[in-house]
Amino acid sequence: MKKTLLSSLVTAAFAVSSSFAIQGTTSPYSDPAGDISPNVGNGSGTLDILGMEVTNNATDITFTLTLNGNISTNTGGVDWGKFMIGIATGGTGSATGNGWARPINLNSPIGGMDYWIGSWVNAGGGAQLWSYAGGTNGGGTGGAWNQLTNNSPVFSTLAGATSTTSYTLTLSSLGLAPNDVFYFDAYSSGDGGGDSAIDALANPNVSVTNWTVPYTSSTTGDGGVGLNSYQVVPEPTTYALLTLGALGVAGYAARRRARK
Repeated sequence: MKKTLLSSLVTAAFAVSSSFAIQGTTSPYSDPAGDISPNVGNGSGTLDILGMEVTNNATDITFTLTLNGNISTNTGGVDWGKFMIGIATGGTGSATGNGWARPINLNSPIGGMDYWIGSWVNAGGGAQLWSYAGGTNGGGTGGAWNQLTNNSPVFSTLAGATSTTSYTLTLSSLGLAPNDVFYFDAYSSGDGGGDSAIDALANPNVSVTNWTVPYTSSTTGDGGVGLNSYQVVPEPTTYALLTLGALGVAGYAARRRARK
């Protein structure tokens, strides 16, 4: 009986852990390979987004983007690409513009884009976090968007036949708390300041047909091209312990019933 109960608890623990990792989300999010217009090129695959995994713990959230090419020039890849994430948390946002003043927009069921993560992989790489501050600028520096220099993402890359870029931020820097739902999309782009979304994570089709065509992420339910959502989950360890405790009580009650 003890071995059977222990086996059941271990099995349940793995089931809880596995389901918890994707609770309320569709992470990891995927995007087809090759969905880039031949008019713009794909940077030897580095601009071709394959997917993204989003995870969080009690204090931080991490976005990990997978690319269909090598972002390191040391191994014959291309390192000039720019990779960005637009986020709508339900705060004051903009349906037009972003922190880098590129022709990329986001409109979600809870409002426009209010946070923007911009990153680059050349010259050692780096990432910035911007927040929408209102005004009439519509994007870029100035009155509409502020760079949050004290909350820059922890940025890392891993080059290879497929490469990853990873961004870790505090939940508080995005104004998020457990159970909050936010909408987001990820983009690849060129080196020019006016370059658009050459590939978009939430859109399985070609996003733009030339470098400067404006692009807007929005939900398919609203007639848009696609937009992902994620629900911030409670701290996993605490949740798992509570669940195991409940399973233990249920097992004890079952044993008592069996003895009667």
